[in-house]
Amino acid sequence: MFSLSSQLYTALDLGSSSIKVIIADVAYEKLNILGVGIVKTNAIKRGNIVDVENASRDIEKALEIAKNEANKEIRSLYIAVPSVHTHIKKSVAEIRFDNKHDIDGRDIEEVVEEAKILPLPREREVVQVIPDYYRIDDIEKINKPKGMTVHNSFELTGNRVLTSKTHLHTIYKSIEKLRVDCNETFCTSHCLGELLLSDDERDYGSVIIDIGAGITTISYFEDNILQLSQSIDLAGDDITRVISDVLNVSNKKAEEIKVTQGHSFYDMASDDVIIHLDNLAEDEEPFTQKELSDYIEEVVEEIILRSFDVLRKAGINRIKGNVVLTGGTTLMPGVLELTRDMLKKMNVRIGTPKIIGANSPELAVAVGTLTSSYNIETLFGYQSFGDAIVANETPNTDFEKIENIEEINIDQENFSDKEDYLEEDDDQIEKDGLFDKLRKRYSSLFE
Repeated sequence: MFSLSSQLYTALDLGSSSIKVIIADVAYEKLNILGVGIVKTNAIKRGNIVDVENASRDIEKALEIAKNEANKEIRSLYIAVPSVHTHIKKSVAEIRFDNKHDIDGRDIEEVVEEAKILPLPREREVVQVIPDYYRIDDIEKINKPKGMTVHNSFELTGNRVLTSKTHLHTIYKSIEKLRVDCNETFCTSHCLGELLLSDDERDYGSVIIDIGAGITTISYFEDNILQLSQSIDLAGDDITRVISDVLNVSNKKAEEIKVTQGHSFYDMASDDVIIHLDNLAEDEEPFTQKELSDYIEEVVEEIILRSFDVLRKAGINRIKGNVVLTGGTTLMPGVLELTRDMLKKMNVRIGTPKIIGANSPELAVAVGTLTSSYNIETLFGYQSFGDAIVANETPNTDFEKIENIEEINIDQENFSDKEDYLEEDDDQIEKDGLFDKLRKRYSSLFE
């Protein structure tokens, strides 16, 4: 499945408004971006592919752009699976030995594969297996088993990230005609956590809010564990629709205004920025940026409130660490400042890949997928290097005085129950499995 003769890594991010492909290699233990392809698409809505033929065409276009820029031929890629229909389930898998043996990457790969084929809830498929710790014979809570000697049994305890089988197989269907192989699939939350959070942030308890075009994904890490990965159907496209309604313009024009003149924080927006429109009557005054920001602010506030409502519904009522905002919508002026104003006692920052050629929040998932793919090859022994350094470059994390950070109680009265989030029916299970191999030390939740 993996090509040992090539150090190339290709990541595919299936965004609701655009498909991104990034090709990179590794030089001096750092990711080096060789080519980036971004193609607008109408084939994906709210994280789901709704038109396989057009999705396949747009993926091929993005791949060709990246290949031409990189001047490389691509035979395989890693896929970031949008965190919709996501469910996290504890898993324990074991392999046994007849003779004394030193654990290597192939053994870790084998026990991960065993975890993938454990019984699954009906209509579910494994996106990714995330190891938490290992047991070798009678020795438990092992984080790095490579090189240790096993006599009888090698066990993995970790999480399986599950999604809708239809959702995942539709993604596979959209790439099967492109003459490229799928190496691995990764949950977008996992990729963002490895890329954007420091070890302290993952340990102490931090939230990533990825505000894309069609969905906002909420990821929570604590004790170095991915504890939550869910999405809500409220994001950048909803801001565009509000602008379209308020200004009585097309969605295309509204998107242009959002990108060039939009501001999400009323207190900082300007009265001097005039939004000129052709459809105004002679006696009608044009909107200013400040007037329009009043409407945009409502949507962004709702995104943040509903994100924390997702956490509360999952039983996460106190946030002790940082909030990291990422995704293309965070490029709009005022998103960071508005969120900081709402969460006054918390450290809030924008999560941006610190890598030349892809240093934009809208590329965070794709770059995170590159990082995760490099790390998994290292875990399984396909690489001899350490973690890709870009994954650890997370400045401005404000954890120098971690003991001074206040715990924030989420007041349940401030949140309305908008919807019932996905709950899994485990009554019917079946054995199944597909692509996936894994990396990192995570623990289990949502048993």
